[in-house]
Amino acid sequence: MSDTLPAAAGLYVHVPFCFSRCDYCGFYSTIPAAGSLEQYLLRLQHESEAARACHPGPVKTVFIGGGNPTTLGLVGIKKMFSLLEPWLAGSRPEEITLETNPETLTAEIVDYLAGIEGVRLSMGVQRLKDTELALLGRRARLDSVHRALDMACSRLNNVSVDLILGVPGCPSLAEDLAALLQRFEIQHVSAYFLTVEDDSPLQRRILNGELPDPSETGPEELFAVCETLKNHGFEHYEISNYARPGRRCRHNLNYWLAGDYVGLGPSAVSCHTDCRTTNPADLARWLAAAPPHVEKLSPVDRRNEFVMLSLRLVADGLDLVALESRFGQQPAEFFAGLTLQIAAGNLEKHGAGRVRLTDRGLAVADSVIAGLFIDSPEKCR
Repeated sequence: MSDTLPAAAGLYVHVPFCFSRCDYCGFYSTIPAAGSLEQYLLRLQHESEAARACHPGPVKTVFIGGGNPTTLGLVGIKKMFSLLEPWLAGSRPEEITLETNPETLTAEIVDYLAGIEGVRLSMGVQRLKDTELALLGRRARLDSVHRALDMACSRLNNVSVDLILGVPGCPSLAEDLAALLQRFEIQHVSAYFLTVEDDSPLQRRILNGELPDPSETGPEELFAVCETLKNHGFEHYEISNYARPGRRCRHNLNYWLAGDYVGLGPSAVSCHTDCRTTNPADLARWLAAAPPHVEKLSPVDRRNEFVMLSLRLVADGLDLVALESRFGQQPAEFFAGLTLQIAAGNLEKHGAGRVRLTDRGLAVADSVIAGLFIDSPEKCR
């Protein structure tokens, strides 16, 4: 990207390493080979320096995801934070998130993170029974989840956990989640429905008839989990995300508010205004500095993404004034669609000039949102 990005942009760093691949995973990852961690960090430094030439200002949030970043070990994580320091120079970061799996989190890593201002740890827990973790091909079992949460919550004041809903044949995890929240000071929960990735072990098991198709799972677990989290003081602020007061994920909010962001590492995505670039999802090609894929977003693309991302923010919803300010007067059929969805109980008016999904609308959110898209710039004036 040739243009300078605003200082408010977020920075995402993809660490592509995992010691094993879960049966459902769709994120790019690879098992580290001899020397690959060192090669990755060296190439990351070069990519970071090149990106800084286009973005001299500091960023407000950093998200180090994967893969599993703690496969880097304490030495690698220290190197990672060192090379990212120029992005934060002269600016107090609002948030720095590091993802981890339970089995690779160590007391030494937690101690190091405790000394970093604004740090946030996001732990991939996924399910809360050993049999269900095994079904998903997870390495960790519940005892290692509890051990990791004990370490993290004793030293860090902003710990998030990721969960997976809709696992075939499994009961709701709502009751076990309530017990987890009573035991640990968790500040944020992400709860996503299981999706079936092409050519994954999970897909093969479903095609072979070994497991039911999760796409046929109803929304009951979502509502049970939502109720449990609300009863424990969490705000449901995005379709799949819940936070205690003041603990919304600021980095992800930048995505949902259609902000700019910089991505480093294999498969990482950068976006500035109407230009989106995606690094190759291949460690060898990325190490060889293969160019990213460049996508030019049309005004219609940007408008539809704005609608989609805004409506995912279930607490705040879509600001109709901001929509027309950014993308022009909206067509009559768009407002007719809003009226129909409000009458159906899927959307509700919220404050001055906003609409948001209702609980009923959550169960059919994809179709509600898609029905508000436009296909031609001529439909906006």
